[in-house]
Amino acid sequence: MIPAEIIERVRAETDIVGLIGEYVALKRAGRSFVGLCPFHKEKTPSFNVSSERQAYHCFGCGAGGNALTFVMNYENLSFPEAVKHLAERLGIKIEYTAEDDPSKPLYDALEIALKVYKNKLWSEEGLGARQYLASRGLKEENIKTFALGLVPQDTSELLARARELKLSTKMLSDAGVLGNHQGRFYPFLAGRIVFPIKTASGKLVGFSGRIFGEDANPAKYVNTPETKIFKKGQLLYGLFEARPYLRREGALIAEGQMDVLRLVQEGFRSAVAPLGTAFTAEHARLLSRYTESVILVFDSDEAGRKAALRTLGEALSSDLDVKLVLLPEGEDPASYLALHTRQDFEALLKEAEEPMSFLFGLYSPKSAAELRRVAEIMISVIRRIPDNLKRELYVDEAAKLIGVHRGIIAERVSSGESKKQHKPESKTSRISDTEEMLLKMMVTNSEFVAIALKHLAPSYINERDSRELLELLYKKSSERERFTPGEIMDALSEHMRQKVSEWSLSELKYSKEEFSRTLAHYIYQRTREKLRNDLREAENVGDAERAKRILSQLNSLVRESNKIYQGI
Repeated sequence: MIPAEIIERVRAETDIVGLIGEYVALKRAGRSFVGLCPFHKEKTPSFNVSSERQAYHCFGCGAGGNALTFVMNYENLSFPEAVKHLAERLGIKIEYTAEDDPSKPLYDALEIALKVYKNKLWSEEGLGARQYLASRGLKEENIKTFALGLVPQDTSELLARARELKLSTKMLSDAGVLGNHQGRFYPFLAGRIVFPIKTASGKLVGFSGRIFGEDANPAKYVNTPETKIFKKGQLLYGLFEARPYLRREGALIAEGQMDVLRLVQEGFRSAVAPLGTAFTAEHARLLSRYTESVILVFDSDEAGRKAALRTLGEALSSDLDVKLVLLPEGEDPASYLALHTRQDFEALLKEAEEPMSFLFGLYSPKSAAELRRVAEIMISVIRRIPDNLKRELYVDEAAKLIGVHRGIIAERVSSGESKKQHKPESKTSRISDTEEMLLKMMVTNSEFVAIALKHLAPSYINERDSRELLELLYKKSSERERFTPGEIMDALSEHMRQKVSEWSLSELKYSKEEFSRTLAHYIYQRTREKLRNDLREAENVGDAERAKRILSQLNSLVRESNKIYQGI
């Protein structure tokens, strides 16, 4: 385990404003700093960071937390990885073991496999694979930059390296490096050229293997099996390398790894691709953290058209600005660039079409039936757009292209949206209101926690997340009287972390007298509620004696309520 004192030191020594300022342009606004939220698309800054509280909160999407949770969410890291990341930034040395993160042996297995694969590609046995890559127009420098490799047919070198790190064959299998057939282990991607798959933060989590030469396997690409750390629907090939360029250049989304390599080689450094699977909502959300705009570059065959349409919907649903390019018949980016210049490809990108005109050109409707079909496709795409203004603009464009009144398109867009179920709002009880105010006061002033500790047991709190927050506050208060909200946020649930981050950014100040009155009122309410529940229970089972005692206690509580207020 990472020692608690190391975690505390990382929390204490990380300046949250300085950290987040490396990712987001921040400007001072009063006692806090504001900027555009990195977790959702916005044009007006609603992302607040407080040095005093060591916390951040977005009043737009609700994201909030401390330095550790920011790195975890932005870089897609586990808690131990986030601690290590910030510790390295501060120059704090820590040992990072499998006890800290059970996934560490999986990462180790992948790293030693990559070393074996790279060595094999550049050995005499890798000549055929290197010739194939050269025939696809890839240069040696690019191949090495993206760390391509070749999986050997035998396991001897891999197992020897694994023994040095005390990694079992089962761990190699769990990492997707070895396959297991009836108890016999074998190289899972044997004989294939492999492309290392990394997370956005550069962590190696798996491989994608491609056939070459005379391989009879009909599957052109095969990925590492799904593992604890490899989820292909959440990964984009090339994202780690593209990240520095995405904000400025926007993303180029291609269909495959070879396309990405060739695009990057020609200077289009923001190219990414899904892993031989459909572009998912998770892919779109991931990209939206780094850029606002994407250009989809797909083949013009039937599969490419379907992929373009599917990707378009997911990208628009994440409020990305989308343009599309369909390459000439029979071409993909890699083959196109093999026959054309960079300038030719740039010209194609400049002619990239907006979604509605792209869809109209894609189907080129001639008859009324074809126009209706295209209109329905446009409407289904427009419905996925969360931004009202953008949706209205697309309705205008669709109506012009189809040749109908915009009201017809607008009505169909509205009528097909899923209707929200309006449930009658239950009145929030005064106890719940008081409980939330009580916790908010303690979050904004840690001195109040010591007062509550003397009078309020955690068992008074019904809601689990609220009770866990109170217990954390008490634990921190027992260590020292003054502390910041940021010191507890990474231990909270996502729901409670959003609340606490919002409270911590509040400018409201509460006096000790206000807190004491709120605490006394809450204790009175909770005690009265418990007695009333006990009374109902006694009456339901016909226990007259118990009911009489509880009623007497209730009457005494009402008469002596002032004692509760005076006792705090």
